[in-house]
Amino acid sequence: MVSRLGSIHELCIITNHVMNLIYNQWSFLLSDFEGRNRLFPQNLEKYAAPIHAKGAPLTNCWGFIDGTVRPISRPGNNQRAVYNGHKRILAIKFQSFATPDGLVSLLAGPYEGKRHGSGMLNESGLLPHLERHSLSPAGKIMCIHGDPAYPLRPQLQAPFKGAYITEDQQLWNSRMNSVRVSEDWLFGNITNFFKFIDF
Repeated sequence: MVSRLGSIHELCIITNHVMNLIYNQWSFLLSDFEGRNRLFPQNLEKYAAPIHAKGAPLTNCWGFIDGTVRPISRPGNNQRAVYNGHKRILAIKFQSFATPDGLVSLLAGPYEGKRHGSGMLNESGLLPHLERHSLSPAGKIMCIHGDPAYPLRPQLQAPFKGAYITEDQQLWNSRMNSVRVSEDWLFGNITNFFKFIDF
């Protein structure tokens, strides 16, 4: 008879093996724009339409970028690298952006817990991909939207920042934030459906 500890160990081995098989076969779907029908220019306009219909002031926004912080156990070395001062925990971070169909369209990471959103953005190589591929069939620039941690670019929009923003700018920010909430739900749904990744 296998002990309970032995069966937990075997389940972990099986789970990790299956995740590695899936990752090795399909990880390009989360890390590469080229050759993916979902992110062709005609589809970007289809993604932008429901975002604008939900109240977003941008007519060309087709997705939302965000990072997530995943707590980890205390490592024996390099604790300073994984310490997240904002959340005050030891963690790793991931960055993704989601489209209105509820799918993760790019997943980058893991990164050290101390990394800032703009640092993850640079390391992921996302901006050059957006510059080449985030266009409508007519050549109009399409964009994704992120929180204030991200820089402002034609293909990457962020909220208005500063202590003295106008009422119109505040309204713009609140309208975009109300639509952007779907990105936060995405990470919440993943941890609800796959509890083991939250340990």
